[in-house]
Amino acid sequence: MPSSTVADTDVTTAFPRRPRPGIVMGLRGGQIMLLATAGLLLLLVTFTGAFPSLSRGAVLGIGGMLVLLAVATVQDRPAHQWLAGRVSHALRARRGNTTMSRPIKAGTIREPRLDRGLGLLPGRATSIQVHELEGVGYLHHPHAGTLTGIVEVTSPEFLLRDPVDRNARVAGWGRVLAAATRTGAVRQVQLLERSIPDDGSALAAYTDTHLTTEHEQLTLADTYRELTGHLRGGADRHQSFLAITVDRAAAASRVKAAGGQISGLIHAWRQEYALLSRLLPAAGLDVIDELTPRRIAEVIRTGYDPSAALHRPADHGIDLAAAGPSGGREEWDHLRTDGSFHAVLWVAEWPTSHVPADVLWPIVFPAGVQRTLSLFYKPYTRAQSESAIRAKHSEIIQSGWLKDKLGRVETLADGKELDDVLVREGELLAGHGEVGLLGMVTVSATTLDDLDAGVTTVHAAATQAGLDLHRVYGQQLQGFTAAALPLGITVVTG
Repeated sequence: MPSSTVADTDVTTAFPRRPRPGIVMGLRGGQIMLLATAGLLLLLVTFTGAFPSLSRGAVLGIGGMLVLLAVATVQDRPAHQWLAGRVSHALRARRGNTTMSRPIKAGTIREPRLDRGLGLLPGRATSIQVHELEGVGYLHHPHAGTLTGIVEVTSPEFLLRDPVDRNARVAGWGRVLAAATRTGAVRQVQLLERSIPDDGSALAAYTDTHLTTEHEQLTLADTYRELTGHLRGGADRHQSFLAITVDRAAAASRVKAAGGQISGLIHAWRQEYALLSRLLPAAGLDVIDELTPRRIAEVIRTGYDPSAALHRPADHGIDLAAAGPSGGREEWDHLRTDGSFHAVLWVAEWPTSHVPADVLWPIVFPAGVQRTLSLFYKPYTRAQSESAIRAKHSEIIQSGWLKDKLGRVETLADGKELDDVLVREGELLAGHGEVGLLGMVTVSATTLDDLDAGVTTVHAAATQAGLDLHRVYGQQLQGFTAAALPLGITVVTG
């Protein structure tokens, strides 16, 4: 029957084109300044005779360089931004800011017992403090004004489920994100899924728990144990975490009513999580546990050095002081911490054609690659969405008017961008909340050659999934801290 055929088919969706930041005709402020400077320089030399010590050829050369910096692209970035990044990275390397070694300077940590520095982490995570209440750890970002709680979750057998169940889970996840936009207090939701080395203990524990103890089946059980024994250390273990970040300014009234800065933030987080946790089962996400400070430290430690997962302690946790890296160095295109090399990539473009819910499976299961996939969701209130849609609509109309004046032909991409804005406006009028999305992938390996091979494999998997992945250059430490660790560092700011 046609109705059952539709019900048994995966729901598909098409992602809108990623917004291109620009003031006019897609040009950023830096590009406009460079072009304006080149034009002004040419006018001054031509009509006023300025800069008599410079020949006209030298002035034209300088102007040409400015134009080239404004319009050229290097390593997927505008040339002027690439050059600024190169200079910044060289200066940081000269000052020794790209090298990490213990003890890492973490600034002043306040004295109360619950305020402890999180493993003296480098980079943007230096100031993060951990607070413990009733055994649960909370990450306080004093400079960003946020509080983050981390929950370990699992979504069993998603790929093995029938399309009806998968569609229901996708709809359930949409309701979770819609609930995050309800009050505006949730600044970001980070869903992190990673693979780490496994010594086989998890498989052995599962086998011992679930194998039959019936006498007539003991021979079969012993054979199964023997087979699984050969797999010890030969497979990776997958973990998923949900980091929910609450904004202090947006929850100011509740923080004040709770009677304290940190305790009020924790109270606001508990309120938001209470609603989201009730919706998670409908999305197929089973909550394993809210992470304790020791578990948070273990997750961070195994992020910097995945091989540490093979030597994790029996109590599944480590001291906070041991969470950070023992040493490392940030290079232009990769990061080395302890005995591991890492490279961070980001999703520059999502699939523009209709794709099913399992579109990311090639990234989740790349052959022989240890990787971390982070999806950052930025909930927007209705007022924020309306303002952003109006600004984008005005920008498209203005750019179209200028293109007509300059005689430029409108492309299909321009038409799709306008269609996406109209779809956003229609969905907003229908009562749906808006959520910004950014994806980042971190590849880890024990050698630089293995890292390059892993990045190549992930790029191939991204092509299969219809994604456009770009490598992060000059900001590997910042990218790794945000993408490979569930610290709740805000990534989507617009």
